[in-house]
Amino acid sequence: MKSFIPLFHPVGSIRTFVFLLLSSVTALQSQNPDESKPGIYYREREHNFGELQENIHFATHRFEFVNRTPKPVIVNRVESSCGCTAPSWSSEPVAPGEKGFIEARYETTNRLGKFDKTLTVYTNSPHTPISYLAIKGDVLRPVEPKSNYIPPAVGRLDFDKYQISFEPLLDNQTAMKEIKVVNASAYSSMLYLVAPENIPPYAKITYPKSLEPNEIGRIQISIDGKTAPGYGFGSFEVALQSNAPGSTLTSLQVSYVRSQYFPELSKKQLKRAPKMLIEPVSYDFGPQTGSGGFLNGSFILKNSGKEPLEIKQINPDCPCIAVNDFPRTIASGKEVEMKFKFDTVTKTGAKGIGIRIVTNDPREPERYIWVKAQFPAKYEYKCPTCP
Repeated sequence: MKSFIPLFHPVGSIRTFVFLLLSSVTALQSQNPDESKPGIYYREREHNFGELQENIHFATHRFEFVNRTPKPVIVNRVESSCGCTAPSWSSEPVAPGEKGFIEARYETTNRLGKFDKTLTVYTNSPHTPISYLAIKGDVLRPVEPKSNYIPPAVGRLDFDKYQISFEPLLDNQTAMKEIKVVNASAYSSMLYLVAPENIPPYAKITYPKSLEPNEIGRIQISIDGKTAPGYGFGSFEVALQSNAPGSTLTSLQVSYVRSQYFPELSKKQLKRAPKMLIEPVSYDFGPQTGSGGFLNGSFILKNSGKEPLEIKQINPDCPCIAVNDFPRTIASGKEVEMKFKFDTVTKTGAKGIGIRIVTNDPREPERYIWVKAQFPAKYEYKCPTCP
């Protein structure tokens, strides 16, 4: 029912009406105290999965938030405190008043016991540029009932190995390895590749299209080291299945370590080659009174060789370290400053985090520099964006 104020009224009625109006506003604000503050607000900031069975492989929870700012909010990135937790988030801008989400996917395989992980959310909102979410739970090993049942070997493909490693994979060649496969079923079987779109473009798979019972075939896997991305460790999965009754999906794990190829150099060539010097090789922030902020530091990279030094790749071992942009080529006798930022959220105890640098220095093409700090033994969570 709508309220109205009469045209003529005594002074006492005005006072009564103002009192009732203020009381209503105060009551609404007390029911939802966040309405008066701009920012992004979550229905919950912590989720407890409780007890989880290890064999579920993944546990997923979605945190929903509402944009209570006058402008669209963009989630720039979400960082996890552990590689066991994979975050995803709203990819499109979230309009004022609309809902977005942050999703946490925790891997339970081989992670028995209690866990307590955090997600750091970075947005373009000046009101809540950084917010924190948490998931916890307890992973248990399932108790499997004893059974004497032995499944029949129907539709089974047997491989002589299920893992292939290319180490090293040189960046000037294509490497190939082979796996034997036998049709262990009583049926003539057609083989096919499951999800071929997941095979990376720098890899090629050849396999027999059909196998007779007990026939042995060969699967060839090749990787083009010239076009494979980055340097260091990489991996992908190859999934095969047959059309025999009861055939199960079989996965082959392929991994590689891509490295640079350097021809044998004479002493004269080696003397002219680029050479990287790093000062200092370790940056120690020393004891910290707490965690949760950012620490800024820098290293000096210098080329003491005669030819240009190319910085091909920089990989911090932790997403908590972000390296600023800088020139990727250093001329002879020149130096550049490599600045970095260390996000200390959830950090406890003594920390030493490596930053891997890959260059065309033939003596040491891969170098590590270290970022160190000492934090209190216990992390106390303080939410800077909570009302």
